[in-house]
Amino acid sequence: MTMITRGCWIVVVDGDGAVILENAGTVPAPDLRLIDRIETPKCDSTAEKDESARPAEASDRARLAETAMVAMLMTRLSFAVRQSRTSRLAIAAPPHLLEAIRTRLDDNLRGRVVMMLPKSLTGYPLEKIVSVMNDAMTRAA
Repeated sequence: MTMITRGCWIVVVDGDGAVILENAGTVPAPDLRLIDRIETPKCDSTAEKDESARPAEASDRARLAETAMVAMLMTRLSFAVRQSRTSRLAIAAPPHLLEAIRTRLDDNLRGRVVMMLPKSLTGYPLEKIVSVMNDAMTRAA
């Protein structure tokens, strides 16, 4: 059965950005450490002040910003895997961002992913993130 073991990186993504955590502890006693934080680029503030900007345009800008953040995240993860900094990845993201991540996974990254959870965990405390991920892995087994 797959679990969040020592050295596994947990990637938690939402529309505002991504947080990369590493379990420096064990399965029964996880100890999450922050590896990196990637923020979604901010939309142009002058466009937001323009009353003629349509909601669809703002939505398109937000979607493009999220796509840029996912691209930065995948570059960061690919670099870490090439440097042998991690051999296992567990990713949690809302469904639309998880799909964007899936489409950008290269073979090297894809082979390291042990779980992709279609859920936003950004508001959860660190110990709860591991618990939710491990529970999802247990149910999937």
